[in-house]
Amino acid sequence: MVKTKVVAFVEPSFYGIDFVERTYRKGCKVIAIGSSIDNPKKYAYENYYHDFLVADIRNAESIYNAIKESSYYGQIDALIPATDYASHLTAEVAERLSLKTISSQAANNARNKDLARDVYEQHKVPSAKYQKVSSLTAAIQAAKTITYPVVLKPTNCASSQGVYFIENDKQLEVAFEKLREFKKTYMDFDVRNEYLIEEYLIGPEFSVEFFLKDSEVVFSSVTEKLTSDLPYFVEISHTVPTSVESDKIDDMIRVCVQALRAIGIDNGPSHVELKLTKDGPKIIEVNGRPGGDKISSELLYTTYGLDIFDETVNFYLNLPITETYMQKKATSIAYLTADREGVISFVGGEEEIANDLNILKYDITVKTGDKVKIPESSDDRLGYVITTGQNSEEAKHNAINLINRIKLQYQ
Repeated sequence: MVKTKVVAFVEPSFYGIDFVERTYRKGCKVIAIGSSIDNPKKYAYENYYHDFLVADIRNAESIYNAIKESSYYGQIDALIPATDYASHLTAEVAERLSLKTISSQAANNARNKDLARDVYEQHKVPSAKYQKVSSLTAAIQAAKTITYPVVLKPTNCASSQGVYFIENDKQLEVAFEKLREFKKTYMDFDVRNEYLIEEYLIGPEFSVEFFLKDSEVVFSSVTEKLTSDLPYFVEISHTVPTSVESDKIDDMIRVCVQALRAIGIDNGPSHVELKLTKDGPKIIEVNGRPGGDKISSELLYTTYGLDIFDETVNFYLNLPITETYMQKKATSIAYLTADREGVISFVGGEEEIANDLNILKYDITVKTGDKVKIPESSDDRLGYVITTGQNSEEAKHNAINLINRIKLQYQ
Protein backbone atom coordinates (compact mmCIF):
# COMPACT_ATOMS: atom_id res chain seq x y z
CA MET A 1 0.00 0.00 0.00
CA VAL A 2 1.31 3.46 -0.94
CA LYS A 3 1.69 5.72 2.09
CA THR A 4 -0.29 8.96 1.92
CA LYS A 5 2.11 11.88 1.79
CA VAL A 6 1.89 14.28 4.73
CA VAL A 7 2.55 17.91 3.83
CA ALA A 8 2.65 20.67 6.44
CA PHE A 9 2.30 24.36 5.64
CA VAL A 10 3.21 27.24 7.94
CA GLU A 11 0.46 29.85 8.20
CA PRO A 12 -1.35 29.46 4.85
CA SER A 13 -2.55 32.88 3.69
CA PHE A 14 -2.70 35.01 0.53
CA TYR A 15 -0.72 33.12 -2.17
CA GLY A 16 -0.29 30.23 0.30
CA ILE A 17 -3.95 29.25 -0.02
CA ASP A 18 -3.14 27.91 -3.48
CA PHE A 19 -0.58 25.62 -1.88
CA VAL A 20 -3.01 23.98 0.53
CA GLU A 21 -5.78 23.68 -2.05
CA ARG A 22 -3.58 22.00 -4.67
CA THR A 23 -2.04 19.66 -2.09
CA TYR A 24 -5.40 18.69 -0.65
CA ARG A 25 -6.72 17.91 -4.13
CA LYS A 26 -3.61 15.77 -4.80
CA GLY A 27 -4.79 13.43 -2.06
CA CYS A 28 -2.06 14.35 0.42
CA LYS A 29 -2.74 14.81 4.11
CA VAL A 30 -2.55 18.56 4.69
CA ILE A 31 -1.42 19.85 8.08
CA ALA A 32 -1.70 23.59 8.67
CA ILE A 33 0.49 25.21 11.31
CA GLY A 34 -0.68 28.64 12.39
CA SER A 35 -1.12 31.16 15.14
CA SER A 36 -4.86 30.63 15.64
CA ILE A 37 -7.36 27.85 15.04
CA ASP A 38 -9.58 30.56 13.51
CA ASN A 39 -7.12 31.17 10.65
CA PRO A 40 -8.44 28.54 8.20
CA LYS A 41 -11.72 30.43 8.12
CA LYS A 42 -10.03 33.84 8.21
CA TYR A 43 -7.87 33.03 5.19
CA ALA A 44 -10.52 30.90 3.44
CA TYR A 45 -8.96 27.45 3.34
CA GLU A 46 -11.28 25.73 5.83
CA ASN A 47 -12.14 23.05 3.27
CA TYR A 48 -8.56 22.21 2.30
CA TYR A 49 -6.79 20.88 5.39
CA HIS A 50 -7.01 17.81 7.61
CA ASP A 51 -5.46 18.97 10.87
CA PHE A 52 -4.22 22.16 12.49
CA LEU A 53 -1.32 22.73 14.88
CA VAL A 54 -1.20 25.95 16.88
CA ALA A 55 2.21 27.64 17.08
CA ASP A 56 3.74 31.09 17.31
CA ILE A 57 4.73 31.33 13.66
CA ARG A 58 7.10 34.20 14.53
CA ASN A 59 9.29 31.74 16.43
CA ALA A 60 11.07 28.74 14.87
CA GLU A 61 11.28 26.89 18.18
CA SER A 62 7.51 27.15 18.64
CA ILE A 63 6.89 25.79 15.14
CA TYR A 64 9.34 22.94 15.78
CA ASN A 65 7.80 22.08 19.17
CA ALA A 66 4.26 22.06 17.72
CA ILE A 67 5.40 19.40 15.26
CA LYS A 68 7.49 17.48 17.79
CA GLU A 69 4.63 17.26 20.28
CA SER A 70 2.16 16.11 17.63
CA SER A 71 1.48 12.66 16.19
CA TYR A 72 3.08 13.87 12.93
CA TYR A 73 6.62 14.05 14.31
CA GLY A 74 8.77 11.91 12.06
CA GLN A 75 5.84 11.46 9.64
CA ILE A 76 5.93 14.76 7.70
CA ASP A 77 7.17 14.40 4.13
CA ALA A 78 7.39 18.13 3.35
CA LEU A 79 7.29 21.37 5.33
CA ILE A 80 6.59 24.41 3.14
CA PRO A 81 6.18 28.11 4.01
CA ALA A 82 2.76 29.39 2.99
CA THR A 83 3.45 32.98 3.92
CA ASP A 84 6.50 35.03 2.97
CA TYR A 85 6.95 36.34 6.51
CA ALA A 86 7.66 32.90 7.99
CA SER A 87 9.75 31.58 5.11
CA HIS A 88 13.10 31.76 6.94
CA LEU A 89 11.63 30.23 10.09
CA THR A 90 10.03 27.41 8.13
CA ALA A 91 13.35 26.68 6.42
CA GLU A 92 15.09 26.58 9.80
CA VAL A 93 12.59 24.01 11.12
CA ALA A 94 12.76 21.96 7.90
CA GLU A 95 16.54 21.77 8.32
CA ARG A 96 16.11 20.46 11.88
CA LEU A 97 13.69 17.83 10.60
CA SER A 98 16.05 16.88 7.72
CA LEU A 99 13.41 17.80 5.15
CA LYS A 100 14.04 19.25 1.72
CA THR A 101 14.19 23.06 1.80
CA ILE A 102 16.08 26.08 0.58
CA SER A 103 18.67 26.99 3.21
CA SER A 104 17.48 29.05 6.15
CA GLN A 105 20.32 31.49 5.45
CA ALA A 106 19.09 32.02 1.88
CA ALA A 107 15.52 32.48 3.10
CA ASN A 108 16.72 34.96 5.73
CA ASN A 109 18.70 36.89 3.12
CA ALA A 110 15.61 37.16 0.92
CA ARG A 111 13.34 38.09 3.83
CA ASN A 112 15.54 40.97 5.03
CA LYS A 113 16.22 43.59 2.38
CA ASP A 114 19.39 44.91 4.02
CA LEU A 115 20.99 41.46 4.06
CA ALA A 116 19.98 41.03 0.43
CA ARG A 117 21.59 44.33 -0.57
CA ASP A 118 24.76 43.26 1.25
CA VAL A 119 25.07 40.00 -0.70
CA TYR A 120 24.27 41.75 -3.99
CA GLU A 121 27.14 44.12 -3.29
CA GLN A 122 29.50 41.28 -2.32
CA HIS A 123 28.68 39.34 -5.51
CA LYS A 124 28.59 42.41 -7.80
CA VAL A 125 24.92 41.98 -8.68
CA PRO A 126 23.55 45.16 -10.33
CA SER A 127 21.39 46.83 -7.70
CA ALA A 128 20.54 50.17 -6.12
CA LYS A 129 22.97 52.16 -4.02
CA TYR A 130 21.87 51.91 -0.40
CA GLN A 131 22.63 52.61 3.24
CA LYS A 132 21.05 51.08 6.34
CA VAL A 133 19.98 53.67 8.91
CA SER A 134 18.30 53.74 12.30
CA SER A 135 18.01 57.49 12.94
CA LEU A 136 16.73 60.50 11.06
CA THR A 137 20.18 62.11 11.19
CA ALA A 138 21.73 59.05 9.55
CA ALA A 139 18.89 58.89 7.02
CA ILE A 140 19.42 62.53 5.93
CA GLN A 141 23.15 62.00 5.62
CA ALA A 142 22.61 58.80 3.59
CA ALA A 143 20.15 60.55 1.28
CA LYS A 144 22.64 63.34 0.62
CA THR A 145 25.40 60.82 -0.07
CA ILE A 146 23.25 58.79 -2.46
CA THR A 147 21.59 62.03 -3.76
CA TYR A 148 17.88 62.71 -4.04
CA PRO A 149 15.46 61.32 -5.06
CA VAL A 150 15.73 58.27 -2.82
CA VAL A 151 13.47 55.54 -1.49
CA LEU A 152 12.90 54.97 2.23
CA LYS A 153 11.67 51.50 3.18
CA PRO A 154 11.52 49.01 6.05
CA THR A 155 13.98 46.13 5.90
CA ASN A 156 11.51 43.29 6.50
CA CYS A 157 8.08 44.18 5.14
CA ALA A 158 6.19 43.46 1.89
CA SER A 159 3.30 44.64 -0.31
CA SER A 160 4.78 48.17 -0.51
CA GLN A 161 4.05 48.78 3.18
CA GLY A 162 6.03 51.72 4.50
CA VAL A 163 7.80 52.47 1.20
CA TYR A 164 8.24 56.18 0.42
CA PHE A 165 9.59 58.18 -2.52
CA ILE A 166 11.61 61.08 -1.10
CA GLU A 167 12.82 64.21 -2.90
CA ASN A 168 14.17 66.38 -0.05
CA ASP A 169 15.05 66.55 3.64
CA LYS A 170 11.59 67.72 4.69
CA GLN A 171 9.83 64.83 2.98
CA LEU A 172 12.33 62.46 4.50
CA GLU A 173 11.69 63.82 7.99
CA VAL A 174 7.91 63.37 7.64
CA ALA A 175 8.17 59.88 6.12
CA PHE A 176 10.78 58.73 8.63
CA GLU A 177 8.55 59.67 11.55
CA LYS A 178 5.64 57.77 9.97
CA LEU A 179 7.85 54.75 9.45
CA ARG A 180 9.05 54.79 13.05
CA GLU A 181 5.41 54.58 14.15
CA PHE A 182 4.91 51.49 11.96
CA LYS A 183 5.60 48.75 14.52
CA LYS A 184 3.76 45.64 13.30
CA THR A 185 3.35 44.23 9.84
CA TYR A 186 1.15 41.35 8.66
CA MET A 187 0.56 38.53 11.16
CA ASP A 188 1.97 40.63 13.97
CA PHE A 189 5.59 40.38 12.88
CA ASP A 190 7.73 43.15 14.33
CA VAL A 191 8.94 45.83 11.95
CA ARG A 192 12.68 46.15 12.46
CA ASN A 193 13.87 49.56 13.61
CA GLU A 194 16.54 49.62 10.92
CA TYR A 195 15.57 51.05 7.55
CA LEU A 196 17.01 51.40 4.08
CA ILE A 197 17.74 54.56 2.14
CA GLU A 198 18.05 53.48 -1.48
CA GLU A 199 18.81 55.09 -4.79
CA TYR A 200 15.61 55.63 -6.77
CA LEU A 201 16.00 53.52 -9.88
CA ILE A 202 14.59 55.11 -13.04
CA GLY A 203 13.07 52.80 -15.63
CA PRO A 204 10.19 50.38 -16.26
CA GLU A 205 9.56 47.73 -13.61
CA PHE A 206 9.37 43.98 -14.18
CA SER A 207 9.44 40.74 -12.26
CA VAL A 208 10.83 37.43 -13.37
CA GLU A 209 9.11 34.24 -12.25
CA PHE A 210 11.42 31.26 -11.85
CA PHE A 211 11.44 27.60 -10.99
CA LEU A 212 14.87 26.20 -10.21
CA LYS A 213 16.14 22.66 -9.79
CA ASP A 214 19.65 22.13 -8.44
CA SER A 215 20.63 25.69 -9.44
CA GLU A 216 19.41 25.23 -13.01
CA VAL A 217 16.56 27.31 -14.41
CA VAL A 218 13.68 24.98 -15.32
CA PHE A 219 11.22 27.81 -16.04
CA SER A 220 11.42 31.59 -16.38
CA SER A 221 8.99 34.26 -17.55
CA VAL A 222 9.22 38.06 -17.48
CA THR A 223 6.19 39.89 -16.07
CA GLU A 224 5.52 43.48 -17.13
CA LYS A 225 4.35 45.75 -14.30
CA LEU A 226 2.59 49.07 -13.97
CA THR A 227 2.75 50.89 -10.64
CA SER A 228 0.79 53.75 -9.12
CA ASP A 229 1.87 57.37 -9.29
CA LEU A 230 4.62 58.51 -6.96
CA PRO A 231 5.19 58.91 -4.07
CA TYR A 232 3.85 55.36 -3.65
CA PHE A 233 4.78 52.11 -5.38
CA VAL A 234 1.56 50.09 -5.48
CA GLU A 235 1.40 47.56 -8.31
CA ILE A 236 -1.71 48.13 -10.42
CA SER A 237 -1.14 45.84 -13.40
CA HIS A 238 0.81 42.70 -14.38
CA THR A 239 1.08 41.19 -17.87
CA VAL A 240 2.53 37.75 -18.68
CA PRO A 241 4.65 37.65 -20.72
CA THR A 242 5.88 41.24 -20.98
CA SER A 243 4.58 43.26 -23.93
CA VAL A 244 7.60 45.59 -23.90
CA GLU A 245 11.42 45.41 -23.92
CA SER A 246 11.40 41.90 -25.40
CA ASP A 247 14.96 42.38 -26.62
CA LYS A 248 16.10 42.82 -23.00
CA ILE A 249 14.52 39.60 -21.67
CA ASP A 250 17.77 37.60 -21.71
CA ASP A 251 19.59 40.39 -19.85
CA MET A 252 16.86 40.58 -17.22
CA ILE A 253 16.89 36.83 -16.65
CA ARG A 254 20.70 36.78 -16.45
CA VAL A 255 20.85 39.47 -13.76
CA CYS A 256 18.03 37.81 -11.80
CA VAL A 257 19.90 34.50 -11.82
CA GLN A 258 22.94 36.34 -10.49
CA ALA A 259 20.80 37.67 -7.65
CA LEU A 260 19.32 34.27 -6.86
CA ARG A 261 22.78 32.72 -6.65
CA ALA A 262 24.00 35.57 -4.45
CA ILE A 263 21.05 35.13 -2.09
CA GLY A 264 21.59 31.36 -2.08
CA ILE A 265 18.32 30.20 -3.61
CA ASP A 266 18.96 27.16 -5.80
CA ASN A 267 15.69 25.23 -5.78
CA GLY A 268 11.96 25.79 -6.09
CA PRO A 269 9.96 28.88 -7.05
CA SER A 270 11.15 32.47 -6.84
CA HIS A 271 9.86 35.90 -7.75
CA VAL A 272 12.52 38.52 -8.56
CA GLU A 273 11.66 42.21 -8.98
CA LEU A 274 13.84 44.59 -11.00
CA LYS A 275 13.94 47.82 -12.96
CA LEU A 276 15.37 48.21 -16.45
CA THR A 277 17.54 51.32 -16.13
CA LYS A 278 19.66 53.09 -18.72
CA ASP A 279 22.57 51.07 -17.33
CA GLY A 280 20.73 47.77 -17.66
CA PRO A 281 18.65 45.63 -15.27
CA LYS A 282 19.03 46.37 -11.55
CA ILE A 283 17.55 44.24 -8.79
CA ILE A 284 14.86 45.57 -6.46
CA GLU A 285 14.34 42.40 -4.43
CA VAL A 286 14.35 38.58 -4.50
CA ASN A 287 11.55 36.49 -3.01
CA GLY A 288 11.98 32.76 -2.54
CA ARG A 289 8.35 31.99 -3.26
CA PRO A 290 5.81 32.09 -6.11
CA GLY A 291 4.81 35.56 -7.25
CA GLY A 292 1.70 36.94 -5.57
CA ASP A 293 -0.98 39.25 -6.97
CA LYS A 294 -2.42 36.33 -9.01
CA ILE A 295 0.77 36.19 -11.11
CA SER A 296 1.43 32.56 -10.23
CA SER A 297 -2.07 31.31 -9.51
CA GLU A 298 -3.77 32.80 -12.58
CA LEU A 299 -1.41 34.45 -15.07
CA LEU A 300 1.28 31.77 -15.30
CA TYR A 301 -1.30 29.00 -15.33
CA THR A 302 -3.38 30.56 -18.12
CA THR A 303 -0.39 31.63 -20.20
CA TYR A 304 1.78 28.51 -19.92
CA GLY A 305 -0.29 25.86 -18.16
CA LEU A 306 2.22 26.00 -15.29
CA ASP A 307 0.75 25.24 -11.87
CA ILE A 308 3.76 26.39 -9.89
CA PHE A 309 2.14 25.45 -6.58
CA ASP A 310 1.57 21.87 -7.64
CA GLU A 311 5.08 21.65 -9.10
CA THR A 312 6.59 23.04 -5.89
CA VAL A 313 4.85 20.38 -3.80
CA ASN A 314 5.98 17.71 -6.27
CA PHE A 315 9.54 18.97 -5.98
CA TYR A 316 9.56 18.88 -2.18
CA LEU A 317 8.01 15.40 -2.22
CA ASN A 318 10.70 14.20 -4.66
CA LEU A 319 8.05 13.56 -7.31
CA PRO A 320 8.66 14.25 -11.03
CA ILE A 321 8.20 17.84 -12.19
CA THR A 322 7.41 19.15 -15.64
CA GLU A 323 10.40 20.95 -17.12
CA THR A 324 9.04 22.19 -20.48
CA TYR A 325 6.27 24.76 -20.93
CA MET A 326 5.03 26.40 -24.11
CA GLN A 327 3.20 29.71 -24.22
CA LYS A 328 -0.50 29.23 -25.05
CA LYS A 329 -1.70 32.84 -24.89
CA ALA A 330 -1.10 36.01 -22.87
CA THR A 331 -2.76 37.09 -19.62
CA SER A 332 -3.05 40.37 -17.74
CA ILE A 333 -4.46 41.62 -14.45
CA ALA A 334 -5.42 45.23 -13.70
CA TYR A 335 -6.38 46.57 -10.28
CA LEU A 336 -9.02 49.11 -9.36
CA THR A 337 -7.82 52.02 -7.25
CA ALA A 338 -9.27 55.28 -5.95
CA ASP A 339 -8.05 58.57 -7.37
CA ARG A 340 -8.82 60.48 -4.17
CA GLU A 341 -9.85 60.07 -0.57
CA GLY A 342 -13.55 59.88 0.16
CA VAL A 343 -16.64 57.79 0.78
CA ILE A 344 -18.10 55.84 -2.14
CA SER A 345 -21.71 56.66 -3.04
CA PHE A 346 -21.99 54.46 -6.15
CA VAL A 347 -20.07 51.75 -8.00
CA GLY A 348 -21.01 51.31 -11.65
CA GLY A 349 -19.90 49.30 -14.65
CA GLU A 350 -19.59 45.82 -13.16
CA GLU A 351 -22.29 44.44 -15.45
CA GLU A 352 -20.23 45.56 -18.47
CA ILE A 353 -17.14 43.61 -17.49
CA ALA A 354 -19.07 40.51 -16.41
CA ASN A 355 -20.16 39.80 -19.99
CA ASP A 356 -16.93 40.66 -21.76
CA LEU A 357 -15.59 37.75 -23.81
CA ASN A 358 -12.00 38.40 -22.72
CA ILE A 359 -12.67 38.24 -18.99
CA LEU A 360 -11.26 35.27 -17.10
CA LYS A 361 -12.01 36.38 -13.57
CA TYR A 362 -12.88 39.56 -11.72
CA ASP A 363 -13.62 40.69 -8.18
CA ILE A 364 -14.78 44.21 -7.39
CA THR A 365 -14.59 44.49 -3.61
CA VAL A 366 -15.46 48.17 -3.10
CA LYS A 367 -19.07 48.98 -2.29
CA THR A 368 -21.29 51.92 -1.43
CA GLY A 369 -20.37 53.46 1.90
CA ASP A 370 -16.73 52.35 1.83
CA LYS A 371 -14.09 54.88 2.79
CA VAL A 372 -11.27 54.82 0.23
CA LYS A 373 -8.00 56.65 -0.46
CA ILE A 374 -5.24 56.91 -3.02
CA PRO A 375 -3.41 53.59 -2.57
CA GLU A 376 -0.36 53.58 -0.34
CA SER A 377 -0.01 49.77 -0.26
CA SER A 378 -1.59 46.74 -1.90
CA ASP A 379 -4.20 46.67 0.87
CA ASP A 380 -5.75 49.84 -0.57
CA ARG A 381 -6.70 48.32 -3.94
CA LEU A 382 -10.43 47.92 -4.58
CA GLY A 383 -10.73 44.98 -6.96
CA TYR A 384 -9.29 43.47 -10.12
CA VAL A 385 -9.99 42.01 -13.54
CA ILE A 386 -8.02 39.25 -15.28
CA THR A 387 -8.17 39.07 -19.06
CA THR A 388 -6.57 37.11 -21.86
CA GLY A 389 -5.52 37.86 -25.40
CA GLN A 390 -3.72 36.34 -28.35
CA ASN A 391 -0.66 38.43 -27.47
CA SER A 392 0.57 40.47 -24.52
CA GLU A 393 -0.41 43.87 -25.93
CA GLU A 394 -3.97 42.66 -26.44
CA ALA A 395 -4.23 41.09 -22.99
CA LYS A 396 -2.93 44.25 -21.28
CA HIS A 397 -5.23 46.48 -23.32
CA ASN A 398 -8.22 44.30 -22.42
CA ALA A 399 -7.46 44.39 -18.70
CA ILE A 400 -6.88 48.14 -18.48
CA ASN A 401 -9.89 48.87 -20.69
CA LEU A 402 -12.19 46.75 -18.52
CA ILE A 403 -10.99 48.05 -15.16
CA ASN A 404 -11.53 51.59 -16.46
CA ARG A 405 -15.19 50.73 -17.02
CA ILE A 406 -15.69 50.60 -13.28
CA LYS A 407 -16.86 54.05 -12.28
CA LEU A 408 -16.63 55.25 -8.69
CA GLN A 409 -18.78 58.12 -7.46
CA TYR A 410 -18.01 59.86 -4.18
CA GLN A 411 -20.24 61.48 -1.57
